[in-house]
Amino acid sequence: MIVVICLIIISLVIVNYNQILKIIYPLHYKEIIFRYAEKYDLDPYLIASIIRVESKFDKEATSQRGAIGLMQIMPATGKWIAKEIDIDDFTTEKLYKPELNIKFGSWYLAHLKRIFDDDLTLVIAAYNGGQGNVNRWIELKKWTGKHKDSEQIPFPETRDYVQKTVKTYRRYQKIYQSQ
Repeated sequence: MIVVICLIIISLVIVNYNQILKIIYPLHYKEIIFRYAEKYDLDPYLIASIIRVESKFDKEATSQRGAIGLMQIMPATGKWIAKEIDIDDFTTEKLYKPELNIKFGSWYLAHLKRIFDDDLTLVIAAYNGGQGNVNRWIELKKWTGKHKDSEQIPFPETRDYVQKTVKTYRRYQKIYQSQ
């Protein structure tokens, strides 16, 4: 009897494995994510992975350093992006709005993607550690810029962020692209 119950449980887990993964790796704000992914030529699962790692989809998230919202945008970066994309009525408080936050974060990812020639690891590292830092690490040969060498990244937070985000991105692709 115990064997039968165990087999039933195992069967249910196998059948519902993808559903279980979707609980662990949700895709909240899907419409907004996909809209800006298309607009800025990004993989929507990259945007979702950044959001999951940055805020766990908490639109009210604020970091200890002052980064705001789903994609954890610093107020100064938000002001800069607003100027770049001609938004006149920007206020820092608006970064808590999912629509604006995802738009700004997606624009910024596309900006980094152009700068770093579509190199995912460099884009993710720069999103967290800053474009200037990434360029400096590579120039000073502190990091090769390659994912396989991400242990060389001088900032522990950025090193962990790159590894976690790439892992999360691969999971999102596997879970949602197989539908």
